[in-house]
Amino acid sequence: TLTDDVGSPVPRGKWTGGSCGFKGVNRSGYEAGYQCAVRAFKRLAELQVEVPAVRLEILFKGFGQGRDAVYKALMTSEGEGVRRVINRVTDATPIKIGGTRAKKMRRL
Repeated sequence: TLTDDVGSPVPRGKWTGGSCGFKGVNRSGYEAGYQCAVRAFKRLAELQVEVPAVRLEILFKGFGQGRDAVYKALMTSEGEGVRRVINRVTDATPIKIGGTRAKKMRRL
């Protein structure tokens, strides 16, 4: 999700695996994350035309294939224009300390 500095979503600034054309289990895969990142980069390029002094903070939450895909997309040629405007990269993954016992892990 692409938000402004207050936290309100930017118009046409939300992408999911399903909105990128993936169905079923593929929505949570690496390729779906990569395609969402590429679409986000295109939208950021449009925003740079509208607001030339745009600054960007990337916030990662959680671990998985999507996180890796966004990072790889950022480091390739598709992320070239976005890397110039990145101000900060933050990891906001919630860390569980104590608490109740977790559910049994699902195995497919």
